[in-house]
Parts: sequence; C-alpha cells; structure tokens
Amino acid sequence: MSESASPFAERLRTLIKSRGVSYRALAGKTFYSKSYLHDLACGRKTPTMNTAQRLDAALEAGGRLAALAVAPGAEEEWAVTHGLRCDAEQLAGLLVTQAPNPENAAALAHQWLIAEPPQRYELSAGRRVGDETVARIEGRVRQLRRLDDHVGGAETYTMVSAELAATADLLREGSYRGAANRRLLVAIADLCQLAGFVAEDSGRVTEARRHYLTGMRAAHAGGDTASAANCLSSLSYLEANLGDRRSAVTLARSAYVGGRQAAEATGQALLLERVAWAHARMGEASLAERALGNVGEIYQDCNLGEAPSWAYWLTPDEVQVMAGRVWTELRRPLRAVPILESAVACYGDDSPRETSLYLSWLTEALLQAGEVEHAVVAAGRSVALARSARSQRAVDRIAELRRMIAAVKGRPGAADEFLELSADLSAAAGGHLGGQ
Repeated sequence: MSESASPFAERLRTLIKSRGVSYRALAGKTFYSKSYLHDLACGRKTPTMNTAQRLDAALEAGGRLAALAVAPGAEEEWAVTHGLRCDAEQLAGLLVTQAPNPENAAALAHQWLIAEPPQRYELSAGRRVGDETVARIEGRVRQLRRLDDHVGGAETYTMVSAELAATADLLREGSYRGAANRRLLVAIADLCQLAGFVAEDSGRVTEARRHYLTGMRAAHAGGDTASAANCLSSLSYLEANLGDRRSAVTLARSAYVGGRQAAEATGQALLLERVAWAHARMGEASLAERALGNVGEIYQDCNLGEAPSWAYWLTPDEVQVMAGRVWTELRRPLRAVPILESAVACYGDDSPRETSLYLSWLTEALLQAGEVEHAVVAAGRSVALARSARSQRAVDRIAELRRMIAAVKGRPGAADEFLELSADLSAAAGGHLGGQ
C-alpha cells in the first residue's frame, strides 16, 4: 500500500508529529513494536480495528483516527449516511441491542465513537425530553459499562466522556419536566462514576477524582442517595490505591453510613467491600476482617437481577476475589491463596484486565507464602493478559510484581525469564496515558 493510498496512515503520521511523540514512546503506550508502528504510518500495513482503536486512544484522537480504519465486513452492517437522522438512529439502536462480548467489543467501541449520540438530535430538534429519551440514555450507560468489561479504560474513556458531555448538554439545554430532570441527573451521576473508573484505568487520576465528585453531586441533586454513595465510595477506592489512605477510610465509611439505607443488598455489599479494602490498605486487620464478615452476611440476600447498574458485576466470584485481595494486603497468604486460586479459575482470557489483575494478587500471595515458582507461573499469565488489557492498572501491577520478584533471593531461572519478558510493560508503568 502506498503512503498516499491510506487516509489512516496519513492521519497517523500527522498525529505523531503534532503530538511530538516518538515511535518508541508510542510503542510503550500501545505495546506494539516500533517497526510495526512505522509500517502502519507508512501505509505498508493495514491496521486491525483493535489496533486503530488503541492508537486513537494513545494519541487522544477522539475517535477520528479509528474512524479511518474499516473492519472487514463492517461497511454493510454499520453503514451510516452522515446527516440523515434515521441512519444514525438505526446505528445508535444497534449499539445498545448487541451485547458486548470478546468478539464484537472492538467493533462496537469503534462504532460508538463515530455514531452521533441521540442526545444531540433531541437538542437540535428542540424536543421536550421525555421518559423514552431518558430510558434510551440509561440503556446506553448500561451498555457502556458492559463494553468496558471487554475493552480497557484507555479505549473506553473517549466514548464515556463523549456520552457524558452529550447528556450534560441535554440536561443544560433541553426542555423537560421534573421527573425527567431527576432521572437525567441520576444518569449523569452513573456516567460520572463510570468516567471516573475508566479515567483511573487509563492513568487519568486527577480527572477520575473530578468525575467521582461531580457524580456524587449529580446523584444528590437527582435524589439517588445510593448512587451518590457509590461515587464517594469509588473515590475512596482510588485514594486507598493511589492517594491518602487515611482519607480513603473516612470516605469509604462515610459512603457506607450515608448510603446503606438507600442501597439494596448488592449495593450495600459493594460499599462494605471498599470499607474492608481501605482498612486493609491501612493495615487495620480487625476492622478489615469485620467489614468482610458483614459483606458475607449481606451478600446472602443479594439478587443481581435487582442490583443497580453500578453493582451488576458484583458476582460471588468478585466477592471472593476482594476477600483474597484483602488477606493478601494483610499478608495472610494461607487465607488468600486458596480463595484467589479458586476465584481466578473462573475467569478466562475474554476478561483480560480483571484476570490479569486478579492473577497479580495471586502472584503476590504466593510470593508471601514462599511459593516462588508457582508465583512466577501466575505472573507470566498476568503479563500476557496485561498486554491486551489496555489498562494502566494492569501495567502498574506488573511493575509491582517485577519489584517483588526481583527482590527474591536465590530466585529460580524462571523468575529471571519473567523479568525479561515483562521489561517493556514495566517501562510503561507510571507513564500514564493521560497524565496526572
């Protein structure tokens, strides 16, 4: 393919130059080789949809670069005649009727980026915002959450941010009655919480804090105390991992006390899990254990079919994973290892971010138990999954594992192989895609 024949290649070269990014730096962000990136920029190779999406996120192109890459067979299924409302509405409908899975997630993410949000049409038409429009927005939020299960934060942040901006515009400029106003506020709170999560997952920690606080205010304004508590609790989780751990305890406990009466059982269990984690990060074993015990009692009454959209993912396996993580953080490997081994066995490669992260905690627990060879095996699988996860969380955890394994005295040869295998990912740790 010649250079002039590929709009994607031309746009990629322009972005690399305008962003002042070297091929080496771009390789570190996307986990592709420099030679492969150079071939793409010169038009010698054609990108897959997943590759185009990764490059778009790394270069912060807002979906415009990804839109220049066409997935095989996508033209017929996803044809959009720009400017025609009916075509864009049809596309928007397809985006929320197809459930994301490992096979279609990349294509859905691409199409979400190039499709005009229906909120824009409501504004341009000067329509009163009614229950049907709000229900459609709520459905899109649920779909974005499930899409993020398969496509990491570096690739979903642009989508979630655009959806949040479009919904905020509708709230600010649209015409609606009181009930629709409150539902829109709650939808914005849900989007803010998701935006905070994917921002953190792509290394945008400052933005994540802002989203969580905005979501809390929006939820309060909309009268949804449980959703407000979830936003505050999400902020506590961020602080426990990356900020002030004592503040994290205060935030987590405040969120639980303030939201437990309004939240159903699944929401209560999630709020309590973050209390347990905050105490574990402070080394407060008895308080963390008490919170875990309360999670177990409350979760017995959970019905995932009745869970709010922000707690749909809290399955029994997820509850076990958090328990294993808490015991690992408290350096109780005899408790942590059996729990994590059992839980991780239920996760496959179709959830690369979660599986990579959970394997990293299993690795840490095994190292605490002195099972270095078993730990290295788990770490190796965690690295392989982190390469496709597009998650700064996963990358940072690999860097932590490298430090732990490198510190092992008399480590086996397999440990040195892991250190060599993961060197490129370690270089990307701390080099957050979106900055602080």
